Amino acid sequence: MFELRQAVRSLVRRPAYAVASIGTLALVIGVNAALFAAINATLFRPIPLKSGERTVSIYLMPPGETDPANRNPLHAIDLVRFRERSRTLTHIAAFTTTERVLGAGDEPVVVTTAPVNAEMLRLSNEPPALGRIFTDEEETRKDRLIVLSYGAWQRRFGADPAVVGRSVRLDGEPYTVIGVMARRFPPKFLDAELWTPLGITTSAPPDQAVTNIVTVGQLADGVSFAQASTEIRDIFRDVSRELPRTHQGWSAGLLTFREWQYGNFRAPLAVLFCAVLVLLLIASCNIASLTLAHVTSRGGELSLRRAIGATRWSVARLVLLEIAVVNAIGAALAVLLGDQLLLALLAIAPATTQVLGEVTMDWRVALFAAGCAVLSSIAAGVVPALNASDVSTAFNTWRSSGSRERQRWRTALLIAQTALCVALLVSGGVLVRAYFRTSNLAVGYEPANLLTAQLQLPPSRYASGPERVAAMERIFDRIAAIPGVTHSGATMNRFTPGFAYLTLVEIEDQPTADGSGHTVQFRRVSASYFETMRIRVRRGRVFARFDSLSTPLAAVISQSFADQYWPGRDPIGRRLKRGTAWMTVVGVVDDVSDVDLLQAPVPTLYAAWTQTANVAFPMGLVLRTAGAPDALAQPLRAAVRAEDPMLALDRIQSMDAFLSASLAPQTFRTTLMLGLAIVGLLLGAIGIAGVTARTIVERMPEFGIRLALGCDGADLWRQVVLHQVRVVLGGTLLGVVLAGVASRLVTSMLPEAAGFDGRVVIAAAGLIVATAVVAAAVPASRVLRLSPLAILRHA
Repeated sequence: MFELRQAVRSLVRRPAYAVASIGTLALVIGVNAALFAAINATLFRPIPLKSGERTVSIYLMPPGETDPANRNPLHAIDLVRFRERSRTLTHIAAFTTTERVLGAGDEPVVVTTAPVNAEMLRLSNEPPALGRIFTDEEETRKDRLIVLSYGAWQRRFGADPAVVGRSVRLDGEPYTVIGVMARRFPPKFLDAELWTPLGITTSAPPDQAVTNIVTVGQLADGVSFAQASTEIRDIFRDVSRELPRTHQGWSAGLLTFREWQYGNFRAPLAVLFCAVLVLLLIASCNIASLTLAHVTSRGGELSLRRAIGATRWSVARLVLLEIAVVNAIGAALAVLLGDQLLLALLAIAPATTQVLGEVTMDWRVALFAAGCAVLSSIAAGVVPALNASDVSTAFNTWRSSGSRERQRWRTALLIAQTALCVALLVSGGVLVRAYFRTSNLAVGYEPANLLTAQLQLPPSRYASGPERVAAMERIFDRIAAIPGVTHSGATMNRFTPGFAYLTLVEIEDQPTADGSGHTVQFRRVSASYFETMRIRVRRGRVFARFDSLSTPLAAVISQSFADQYWPGRDPIGRRLKRGTAWMTVVGVVDDVSDVDLLQAPVPTLYAAWTQTANVAFPMGLVLRTAGAPDALAQPLRAAVRAEDPMLALDRIQSMDAFLSASLAPQTFRTTLMLGLAIVGLLLGAIGIAGVTARTIVERMPEFGIRLALGCDGADLWRQVVLHQVRVVLGGTLLGVVLAGVASRLVTSMLPEAAGFDGRVVIAAAGLIVATAVVAAAVPASRVLRLSPLAILRHA
């Protein structure tokens, strides 16, 4: 305790050193804590379901596909078979999502609805806030019942406790509200405003090819994940033999809850986490250099302690205690600062980070911050403590020009700091190059002045294909009358990054090995869609008004589709089959990026809306405008309501907004990595300036003598600056080697990132050297103002 008080008093007597060290640590550990809070949300935070860590998700993989991005939900019949036959999974819960029109309030609104089985709602950790959930029997009968989310209850119904029992309109049909779920429900994967009965029974249609049932289950007691995975694959193989038309070539598998929800975040967060640890090491080197200078300035005091009987360990312990106090205060401030840094981190790309759910600075984050403080104390304290405990060094540095050993340590720390800065800058440059390369990709259409929106035609009001086609034609006529609209069309696309519709097709004379068909992307579009989007027609024609239910089915394919299945041949007139109907290729268009800029265009099949109007899917409207597209949002709503007051639009956004959302994951990691690199560069500049300033102080007697003997001050200035630049060049060369390793690591974890690039390395090295010149030149300029007599008088 006595030594601790001495350490605190020593810091109080040197406030500049204490404030600089604490401030640096608070910032760097705060950044570490904020990022770890996001990692904590994916790896360590308890799963918000009763099934906890035993929660798994069942998925299907289309024939011939291995990309995790193409995992599918289940067929309805698959859910039935898994519930009947599985012995390794219990509490198998399922849901699907859709947008429906809620007729509450002054005008109808589109709400995200999740038809679920009762098992899904029973996974909540808390009972309903009001009322109840539906029973298995009510779910099986698909009764017209609604369970509200807590948020929807507050937003849509003003938190009215009398909402239970109220009748509301959903797609124009009456439903009864029976309950309100707890505030903490649902988890992010089940994010919806209300839930209705799913209604899948043992009589589910076995030939239904739609895969839209998201399924989660709980591992039974004593069952391992591997055992459950094996059973699920075996059951699905049996179902495939039972139903070859819809299941041939497909496979099934299991994912842990964390892999299912957060698997896409693992690699980016791991890269960023490594970067903030490197930043912590840079800060530690910086503080070690600062502490070494602090120890040098206390040479007389430390020598006196040794002279009156203090041991080497006691002197070293005093220095370590001082650093520990600095780190403890820095870590405490870091947790407070981390809250604000976390808000800034999550605000970089809200659409991306919202998947993490509620991210907070909990006890795990505080423990991690403490661990960072301990690591920093060790990294920053060992060298200064060893130097402080050396009695000969202490005596020699008390009125001398400095110890060679101490100068060597200072040089080594500066080289290490520079090398780490170069590696961090190159890693940031790799991500920046990848970002600009992705953002400058040709998307295959003209995104400027495009407005998109989602429109759901409720099956209860538009039951047949001809009814839906006629309704859409009337809506297009109303949209065409809106001032500022030049073209309009529709497509089966939600314009949500990463969301795609896949389908299986049989291509004439090109059977697959197992007869399952080829997996391609699918779009159902209006005849005016290609002109509205300005997608170039490469060959043949696109759809026209005469392509109707009474004419042969036409197909338009993308250029990559033609290249993959008819390389070097004319695809016009070729036939393919989707489901049970043959289609004839009438045109080829450019590949487009309308799913995600991070995903390369894939073979795409377009079908005419007028020939394949399906009641199950909403349509995405696209409007080409003469001016700013966002200004037409309200006129578009009015035009749709004029056709049918019960219709409502959702996800109204410009195409530029969709493309920005597609870049959100890259924006998040690139912005953060660039910020870390800039902070690392600033710390490096501070370290170089500090070392230079300390070198000048220690060499003052030498400089005084040389100036008195006639040496030019400018020559001394150049010598000081060049010495520091040579040290930095040595660190830069080492940093290039580290950068090569770091680039390989980044590229292996983020395949879309650019690899080791000479231009990035040269730019990073040049920036470091330029920074070193400036950082050394400013404190070295003191040499030009030195008075030899004043130096020698005080030497």
